[in-house]
Amino acid sequence: MKKLAGTELTAAQQEFFKTHLAYLATVDANGNPQVGPKQSMKVLDASHLQYLEKTKAHAYENLKAGSKAAVVVADKPDHTNVRVIGTAEIHENDAYAQKVNGSDDAGNPYVVVISIEEIDE
Repeated sequence: MKKLAGTELTAAQQEFFKTHLAYLATVDANGNPQVGPKQSMKVLDASHLQYLEKTKAHAYENLKAGSKAAVVVADKPDHTNVRVIGTAEIHENDAYAQKVNGSDDAGNPYVVVISIEEIDE
């Protein structure tokens, strides 16, 4: 992967995120990796990704403890991929989460916004 200058996704990269499954990677306090698909991952704007944290398990705990987030989308036949690294902000039942979820029900998923700090292709 080649590190790209800038922290904003191009229009083509944003489209790539829309059409491919995203995988989120985090690490715990001991450096143990955790990776899993995030079907709800989407481009919020050129500098931010957003997903709904439904399981509130390993990735959530790692992000809450300060882990960086790495997100990759890839297309195997074309050998094309985009990876971003960033810092997550978790919205737990706050006004933003309520706006995204359309409700103030505490059982709704948390909303995670990732500020992009690095982009690789």
